[in-house]
Order: sequence, then structure tokens, then C-alpha cells
Amino acid sequence: MLLPRALMVALNRFGATRSVQDAAEAVRAECENELDRLDAQLSMVRFTAWAIPAVGFVGTVRGIGRALQEAQGALRGDISGVTLGLGITFNATLTALVSCIVVMFCLHQLQQAQDRFVLDARMYIDRRLIRNMRVS
Repeated sequence: MLLPRALMVALNRFGATRSVQDAAEAVRAECENELDRLDAQLSMVRFTAWAIPAVGFVGTVRGIGRALQEAQGALRGDISGVTLGLGITFNATLTALVSCIVVMFCLHQLQQAQDRFVLDARMYIDRRLIRNMRVS
């Protein structure tokens, strides 16, 4: 409920100080606080986006470890164990990278929408309220 809250902040500040500049500054501060609040709410999503490649790396290490355990079989001509381990390695890496790209894209889109929402609210208040305030 940013818009009603920011409108009330502007009106209250103007009523208390009779200053258009103070009212505009109060709206700016309220919008900055909203951006900070929205940013903080995305911290777990950012952590998840960071953790996905780390989990993929764990899968990569496990796959390489398994492939190395099967290396003696490869010396005897049976490379199926090595290829299975390497398959796990490449699948883990690919899955993690693709998942990270998808999550980061969604996160970027969400942040962009939130920023646009706050900017639109601030511009609306500026055009519809702040510019029409008069000190008598």
C-alpha cells in the first residue's frame, strides 16, 4: 500500500511544515524505504540463486569422484563406469547453470517490476499532489 501511505506522508508533512519541498522530500524518503523493504524481501531468493551453482558444483565433484573410482575398470576396457560418472558430472553442472539462469532472469524481472512500481507511485504523487500544493 505504498501509494496511500506516501500520499499520507506528503500531506502530513505539508500540514506540519507548510513546505512543498519538505513534502516532496518525505515522499522521496518513503519511496526509498519501500525500495529497501522490497529489496530485503528478496534476500532468500538471492541466496537461492547463489546456492544453485554451489549445489551443481557438489554434483560435479561427486560425478568426477565416481568416474575416478571406476578408472581401474576403464583400464580393463570397461569404460561404462567412467562414462556414467562423467555423465552425472555434466548433468549436474548443466542443470545448475540452467536453473541459475532461470532464477536470475525471474529475479531481475521481479526487481524491475518493483522498481517501476515505486517510481510510478513517486511520479504520480509528484504530478498529482506535490505540483498542486500551494502555501498561502
